[in-house]
Amino acid sequence: MRGFFGSVFRGGGSGKEDTRYGIVDQMWADFFGGFATSKTGISVNWKSALSVTTVLACCRVRADGLATVPWKIYQRTEKSVNGKTVVDRKEARDLPLYDLLATAPNEWMTSLEFRETQSFHVDLGGNAYAFLNKVRGEIVEMILLDPGRVKGKTNPDYSRVYTLTGLDGSTQTVSSDVIWHVKGPSWDTIEGLNIVRYAAEAIGLALATEESHARFHRNGARPSGVLSADGSIGEPGLIKLAAWVRRHFGGAENTGKIMVVDRGAKFTPVSMTGVDSQHIETRKFQVERICEVLRVMPIMIGFSGDKNATFASAEQMFIAHLVHCVRPIHRRFGGSADLFLLKKEQRQQGFYTGFVDADFLSPAIKDKGEYNQKALGNSSAGWVTPNEVRAWDELPPITGGDRLYVPANMVALDETGKPILLTPPAGPTQTTPSGE
Repeated sequence: MRGFFGSVFRGGGSGKEDTRYGIVDQMWADFFGGFATSKTGISVNWKSALSVTTVLACCRVRADGLATVPWKIYQRTEKSVNGKTVVDRKEARDLPLYDLLATAPNEWMTSLEFRETQSFHVDLGGNAYAFLNKVRGEIVEMILLDPGRVKGKTNPDYSRVYTLTGLDGSTQTVSSDVIWHVKGPSWDTIEGLNIVRYAAEAIGLALATEESHARFHRNGARPSGVLSADGSIGEPGLIKLAAWVRRHFGGAENTGKIMVVDRGAKFTPVSMTGVDSQHIETRKFQVERICEVLRVMPIMIGFSGDKNATFASAEQMFIAHLVHCVRPIHRRFGGSADLFLLKKEQRQQGFYTGFVDADFLSPAIKDKGEYNQKALGNSSAGWVTPNEVRAWDELPPITGGDRLYVPANMVALDETGKPILLTPPAGPTQTTPSGE
């Protein structure tokens, strides 16, 4: 399979008809569809969009939310205990796919790097593609592909094939069982929407305002004030006056000095104009618009606007970011991995992928401690065992740590859910004389 994949990029095209999807056609596709020209006249694509700091910051925040938490494969099992069904879960470390997801999908990328790039592809192009190198039907390697070099096609029977274009223009068409396709929000359920293209106006205006601001500072002259005098001074006099002003009033050590000049000279400070103020407000407005498109709280990229967030409100914003931004990303990638990476019979056996969302609580020791106490049964019936809590921090299990507890002095529950009561030690029974 490695040789097959390598032929895609070494000129393994299989016919003249396939070359119609080569570099020339790709160039025209990019010319007409790959770039969106905004009303500002600026062409917007993934590369120009990343030059907008807001887009770059939002994509990095989203990628961090996907890539910096552990991603594991679990197996859910059921067993009958005293006539009741008990659900159990364990990590499926024996599956070769476990190491590919959790550690290294290929020889040159870590799991974090792989998912980080996937996130950028989905956010800026709508689709992320990975080639699944299989040996005897088992995935042994996952290789990310440039979305611009992958062209999907749906057959009349709704089966999918993908045409991969190599660097030399050669092509190879492969079936969908060797492609992991993660798509963003979709209209036709087949391809993800190109968010950059649909947000071209917001991104284009941000590019235009940034460019105009840069040109202003490069070409414009904005003194701090104007010193005018009666009569003509001449160029030699202007040079001497400018040197005199710099020597006596320039620098922090001369701040606050009183300027005494002759010939009726007057100093008029130059303040910010309304146009300048509106220009800055436009740039702030575009930051918020781009954050809306990428579903990132502005505070997550260090932008608070005119709102002074308190610690309590900032904490709620972080929680909102986890709920409304990070969790949907986890569900999107987790569901896609279950569908494309796990076999149907494996899913039927209870295998599934899962992100360790509780890892987000690691930096907040106080919140983490309170959550663990409640989960163990500090104020109500516990829903996790001590060993499960220890597993969150990669700690080894302890003896007797697989039981649930209720808050009646932390009594352990047996497999049927009944409290395990301690039996008093056997001994002689003392009786009280009837006369006493």
